[in-house]
Amino acid sequence: MAIRLGSTVINCTDLDTMSRFWCAALGLRPVSEDSDFRLLRGPYVNLSLQRSSTPVSARDQMHLDLYADDQQHEVARLVGLGARFVRHVDDDPADDWVVLTDPEGNLFCVCAKPAAEVRDPGVRAGTTGAGPAA
Repeated sequence: MAIRLGSTVINCTDLDTMSRFWCAALGLRPVSEDSDFRLLRGPYVNLSLQRSSTPVSARDQMHLDLYADDQQHEVARLVGLGARFVRHVDDDPADDWVVLTDPEGNLFCVCAKPAAEVRDPGVRAGTTGAGPAA
């Protein structure tokens, strides 16, 4: 394929606070220190921060879904880094997520998605991928 997603860009007013938060949250490192744009790079994903003159004031048009093997642990860790809890949606065991905001109010979700399920969508928790659990 000749095209691929290079980075997701989040508009923000405080590049330093947002860089610290997202680097700690996703194990990224800044590879640029521009005053208006910052690229954060990791082994599996790039995230970019772009300076905006206005803070988040309305519902985001897009958001990040972070997949976690241990959702409860990751939510607690992210809140400890400065995220704020919004709500937990767990009415369907196969589709469980927690909505958080980053330090500037951008929404993102922490989804209960084991790594094996992400690599092979046919695999569900408690199965081997060869069919339904016994």
